[in-house]
Amino acid sequence: MTLIKFTKNKILMFLLLSAFAISTFVQSNLNIEALNRNKLYVIPLGYVAGIRLDTKGVLVIGMDSEILKQRNRDLKVGDIITKIEDTEVNKASEIEDILNSLKKEYVNVTLKRDGVYIDKKVKVSKDARTNKYKMGVWVRDRVAGIGTLTYYNPINGSFGALGHGITDVDTGRLIEIKSGKIYRPSRIRVKKGKIGSPGELSAEFTDSVVIGNFDSNTNFGIKGKIEDTSDFMNLKPLEVAEYHQVKKGNAYILFPDENNKIRKYDVIIDKIFSQNSPESKSMVIEIVDKDLIEYTGGIVQGMSGAPIIQDDKLVGAITHVFVNDPKKGYGIFAKWMVK
Repeated sequence: MTLIKFTKNKILMFLLLSAFAISTFVQSNLNIEALNRNKLYVIPLGYVAGIRLDTKGVLVIGMDSEILKQRNRDLKVGDIITKIEDTEVNKASEIEDILNSLKKEYVNVTLKRDGVYIDKKVKVSKDARTNKYKMGVWVRDRVAGIGTLTYYNPINGSFGALGHGITDVDTGRLIEIKSGKIYRPSRIRVKKGKIGSPGELSAEFTDSVVIGNFDSNTNFGIKGKIEDTSDFMNLKPLEVAEYHQVKKGNAYILFPDENNKIRKYDVIIDKIFSQNSPESKSMVIEIVDKDLIEYTGGIVQGMSGAPIIQDDKLVGAITHVFVNDPKKGYGIFAKWMVK
């Protein structure tokens, strides 16, 4: 996912390598619980949204120089710094503030590595030019982008999106999140994909228009709660298909058109993988809708999470695009996303 530029009133967002799809809220007389208590019904969305998350702790993404890399061999790319001398660290700027208040040659750092918390004694250097103390590491505390929301559950207000996790662009690791927010887009632009060069979405988002939040980022997408359901009124809930109910053949996805209106686009499910446990690549799909091919060139970055519907059931969501054929890509079983 590429980083975005924040302005005072707006967030200009670019391509997110994973897309998200959220479900919409429905105010209707239909009692979903009464439809069938043994089945799960959700509202498929196909809604493109802005996504921003704050990391849990501060993620080390690189070293300032080879010299500092040799000095601080105890710090590695992918480490999550959570404390310095018993002071919690939640933002990148806090590291410099803490170091300059301590003015020590060595500091005790608590970090999380491969899921385990450990303590390290870390060398601190004083920059002769700025007279500031630093550990010589590049860090990140925030990630933002855009994607497609997959479903909304009107029973508990939850949503699921992306179909795969949000990973750090530098380390490739799944990001541990402290909190995340979802924003309403004001305009969506598409760079068409072609063979060897996948397309991408870009959009503008007003940072004050928050429609939901999330605190879960797994290998099968993000999950959270929708706060503003005004965009999702009067939408029809569909049954979530069991994986054995998905079949090869005709289906459709939900995705915004040029006017940002959600519409159906025809696809074909070419291949289905037998799976007894969750994986993000459950099927191969092909875009066959001429309008969507003309508009996007096929599957584009930012479309991950677009819901796949077959026989009036939510069967899956788009997760990946084939670089050598942007009309094709992978999808995940919807059942894995709602677990």
